[in-house]
Amino acid sequence: MRAVLLSLLPLLASASPLGSFNALWYDQGLYGAYPWQDFVSFDLAAPRVNFLQQSEQCDQSYTFIEPRGRSVETPGPMILDAQGDLVYLENKFGEAMDVRVQTFQDQDYLTFWTGTDDGTHGRGHYYMLNSSYEVAYKIDPTNGLEGDLHEFHITDQGTALMTIYQIIPADLTSVGGPAAGWIYDGLFQELDIATGELVFEWRASNHYQVADSLADPQGKGNSESNAWDFFHINSIDKDPDGNYYVSARYTHTVTCISPNGTVLWELGGRHSSFEDLSNGAASNFSWQHHVSYHDKNRLTIFDNGAYDTKHHTADYSRGLLVQLDLEKMTATLVQDYVSPGHILAHSQGSVQILDNGNVFVGWGHTAAFTEFKPNGEVLCDAHFGASAFFGWGWVKSYRAFKGNWVGRPSTNPSITRSKRKVYVSWNGATEVASWTLQGSASADDDSQDFADVETVPKESFEAMFHLNSGVQQYLRVVAKDAAGQVLGTSEVLDRKSGQVVSGAFEPFLDSDIVPLQLLLVVLGLITMGGIIWTFFKPARRLSSRGHYIHI
Repeated sequence: MRAVLLSLLPLLASASPLGSFNALWYDQGLYGAYPWQDFVSFDLAAPRVNFLQQSEQCDQSYTFIEPRGRSVETPGPMILDAQGDLVYLENKFGEAMDVRVQTFQDQDYLTFWTGTDDGTHGRGHYYMLNSSYEVAYKIDPTNGLEGDLHEFHITDQGTALMTIYQIIPADLTSVGGPAAGWIYDGLFQELDIATGELVFEWRASNHYQVADSLADPQGKGNSESNAWDFFHINSIDKDPDGNYYVSARYTHTVTCISPNGTVLWELGGRHSSFEDLSNGAASNFSWQHHVSYHDKNRLTIFDNGAYDTKHHTADYSRGLLVQLDLEKMTATLVQDYVSPGHILAHSQGSVQILDNGNVFVGWGHTAAFTEFKPNGEVLCDAHFGASAFFGWGWVKSYRAFKGNWVGRPSTNPSITRSKRKVYVSWNGATEVASWTLQGSASADDDSQDFADVETVPKESFEAMFHLNSGVQQYLRVVAKDAAGQVLGTSEVLDRKSGQVVSGAFEPFLDSDIVPLQLLLVVLGLITMGGIIWTFFKPARRLSSRGHYIHI
């Protein structure tokens, strides 16, 4: 019976209308671990986002996530609107991490990492897509190193900060390992995006001892192929003075590094430089992710509080806003941000202060994101996977961000007919306000004969038109913005066949059939004659040459 029920989950997920979701059934997994919706005019499936709480006070910009896991068939960078509807999804890059909008030389880019993920770090490349979703920059670290998945951060100086893992020899006797051991060193590089030149490089092994780690080697480090990750660098930021802020999950530290590479101070870990004025709440974070610097020496931190299901120091994860006093060397918790469901995320996660002052938290290993007021009050809370499966990580997103974005795809809107309905969508287009169905007796897409049939507002990713018997044979859909300006036009669709037709050619009429048949016969005779000539001509030459030799 259990096997039968499990086999029905995907069908329930795809068959149930989005608006009819029962939140309890959703989170109990009755719609599957990753409830999804498919489309007629688009090949990929999108999550059915379940809002447990919504408010008009939430930021109305786009949400950027990268769903992945065993229940996600088409992972990739994804954009959702404020209602949770799909805006953009691309699977040609495979699994993506750290999807967000960043600015370089006054232009916005959709940035992310993609490559091979071994479960703790990655080896791959960083991409910057322009507003047409074309690759404008593909960036790799220097010195033959490979880009790690955890961080790709563009600074105001036009540089990029990126995390790197490199295997090096190390003495592990202080942690019960061999003298000739091996570790993953935690590095970061800063590159000039325009030139690719290295601006700065820092590595943890020059400043930290393996004994500073709070992670158990668990038998690792005995060989190069089994290196121990003692530091686990997972985020980098930079302040206006040129200081760097590094988060290390396995030392439970936020480290401030000067422009010349020296360690200025540490928050958390075995050797914290600060007195915690909040009874430990500002510095007792553990296994953390995504540290960001903010004005007036404030930091945001995603405190996981857990390494895995068995090793955790807290009952739930939290976003933190911490105030530092660099003269008195004190740390104070300004506010923490806790999920209504008290989610414990074993890995990943992010905290973002939005332009309106709200705080947006992505829960990493669990398929959820939450928006808070600055005082910690929950405004919007959403799941894009069933909470019954949160602990297993079957659906997750490394980070989650909100932001503005203008997408102007270089592709055309996609049009499809199914029975007596026409469907249209335009992956990544953000400015479409309405769709207009047009009909014509001609398949030529340059024809002036196309006339408006119906206009509908764009309300979600895909729009649908009902066809009546009076509609012309050839159809197309025009996308318009809020001012009524044309943004793009689909290809021409033959209503009868349901196929997209080329506008450069007219269909054959009955009177064309006989001339066409005669033309095909003539072409066939010419082709056959050529084959016969090719076959006999070399044979005759060979016979003559052979006759000459024997004489």
